Amino acid sequence: MSDLSTISVMFEELKQILKQKNNHTEENSISTSDLANITNQVSKSEELIIQKLEQIEQTQTAPKKIHHRISIDITSSWVFITIMVIGFMLLVSLFFHYRQREVINNLSDNDLKYRYIKAFNKSDSVSIYKLEDVFEYNRNSKAIKEIRQSVEKYEQDVIDKARRMEQAKLKEEEAERLQNEASKLKLK
Repeated sequence: MSDLSTISVMFEELKQILKQKNNHTEENSISTSDLANITNQVSKSEELIIQKLEQIEQTQTAPKKIHHRISIDITSSWVFITIMVIGFMLLVSLFFHYRQREVINNLSDNDLKYRYIKAFNKSDSVSIYKLEDVFEYNRNSKAIKEIRQSVEKYEQDVIDKARRMEQAKLKEEEAERLQNEASKLKLK
């Protein structure tokens, strides 16, 4: 039995004794031995209550340390199989990621080669061999960077030239429209 249940049992006994004594007092007076017995029990129960209250107060004021631990029991076959499957899927995923990265880099290089040939009109076998040499056989990152910059500069120049031509065309159409309006006003 716990200490709290012991205390409550003692209180119940004390209550019963007091009821008996009250009934008995009405009939007779309380004996001193009964009174001494009751006071002993009350003082013991008071001491127990005070001790328990102090213990409760100490547990409430003491800092609580909570330790969380996660454990994986590899001895279980399902856990072991799951870990192995996840590990295998991770390795397969990394392999395919690596292969996809190679494909993307290859396509990016091919795109740059195509844009270079288109920009500078160098489609003869010597120029193509030089491109293949720079990109494949003796990869030269510095030369690739220069090719990329020159292609991007050429493409930007083409875009700017197209924009200027469009603006010139719009201005020419506007001038023609204004000239037509001016000729209509002269006729009137």
